[in-house]
Amino acid sequence: MKAKEIIGRNIQRHREMAELKQDSLAKLLCITPSALSQIETGKTDLTVSRIEQIAEALNKSFFELITTPNHVGGIQTALPIHESTITNQSVKELLVTMNTLIQKMDKKD
Repeated sequence: MKAKEIIGRNIQRHREMAELKQDSLAKLLCITPSALSQIETGKTDLTVSRIEQIAEALNKSFFELITTPNHVGGIQTALPIHESTITNQSVKELLVTMNTLIQKMDKKD
């Protein structure tokens, strides 16, 4: 699974937990429901600023959207990250690490 798919699933999960319909969140983000669907299914590359915008709309942290919680059998990042220290470079490093871990997991399957 690619990082953008993990992020998309997290967005969808948090949206559903907030009992928001796709069209409602799409309006908050000033995008079409179709564009949001593409994001949630991991078919669209996301910028850091778009992830931040979605996190704000869902009242979640950036970190909550880019990692997978262990309780659903996901991966846990090996990088010690505190929200106050997140920078564009640290996000890029995290995404590279996540993609590497995912590729290794995919090869085992």
